[in-house]
Amino acid sequence: MKTIHIYENVLEDHVAEYIHMEIKNLSWKYDYKSDPNKPNNHWHILAGHNTKECVDNGFGWLLPLWNAAKIKYNFEDKYGYQDFGRLYMNAHTHGIEPHMHKDDGQFTIIYYPRIDWKQEWGGGTLVDGQLVPYVGNSLVVFNAHLQHMAMPVSRQCYELRTCVVFKCFTGKFYAKKYTS
Repeated sequence: MKTIHIYENVLEDHVAEYIHMEIKNLSWKYDYKSDPNKPNNHWHILAGHNTKECVDNGFGWLLPLWNAAKIKYNFEDKYGYQDFGRLYMNAHTHGIEPHMHKDDGQFTIIYYPRIDWKQEWGGGTLVDGQLVPYVGNSLVVFNAHLQHMAMPVSRQCYELRTCVVFKCFTGKFYAKKYTS
């Protein structure tokens, strides 16, 4: 099944602004590979594998995003999951060449936190041949098995292209991976 859903204006303005500011204040580590068999890295921060771990790691401020989207878009009925199995943030700058890849899990959710992002900077996400532009305070939800990649950032952009990623595992997959 091919599922790609885009949601805009996910959070109330003041919450979107808060998350935008928190992400701008993070210290990033350049060490992550979207595909371990390919050479390029990008910036990455692991928040945690569940809500408790995210809070313990100092990323509890991301949980209102998850809770609002989960309820607002009825994730449990629509996609079959109640919680995420991993929450992390990725970032790209000009010159980083992302790789096409597939994810683990059943669904991937990407949130674009930069509410000041300009369309001419690029940086959207290509999912199964469909370009999802980077629009601040929006989500893209897609089947994790679909080929996807971050799109390059323009060299006229001197900002960090950031995103928040939720990896979701449904039913028995979630229970097997994260509750045992």
